Amino acid sequence: METYRGVEITDSYFTGHPSMIFSTLVRSISAICRFDRSVYLYYIGVASGYDYYSALARRIDQKKLEYQTTRMNLIYQSSSERHTRQLEANLVDHFQYIKADDRVWNSTGGGGGRRGSGPRFYLYLATSHAF
Repeated sequence: METYRGVEITDSYFTGHPSMIFSTLVRSISAICRFDRSVYLYYIGVASGYDYYSALARRIDQKKLEYQTTRMNLIYQSSSERHTRQLEANLVDHFQYIKADDRVWNSTGGGGGRRGSGPRFYLYLATSHAF
C-alpha cells in the first residue's frame, strides 16, 4: 500500500461486467465500511488514467482532505468508462437510498464527475476513519 498526501492507496480490485460484479462490490464495500471498522464517512468515485496510483492520487483533492479521507480503496478496474460509471451510479444509489447509509457523502448520486480520458477506468472507495 502506497501513500499520497497522507492518504493510503490500495492496489487490489475486481474486474468484470457490471451485472456480474455488482453484488461482489456491494459485499466488498459493506465489509470495508462495517460499523465496527471505524469508518465514519465514505465516498464512491471514478478515476481514470494509465495506472491506478496516479489516477487515484489525482482524485485526492481539497474536499477529500477536508473530510479527513485516510484511504482510497481501489475496488474495480475496466477499460469501459460506461461500465465504470454505471457501477458508480448503482452503488451510490444502493448505499444512499436502499441501505439509507448517511455516511455516504456523494452529493450528485454518482456519475457527476468530469469525463475521464482513460485508457483505464477505476472505481474507488474513499474512506475516513476515526482512530
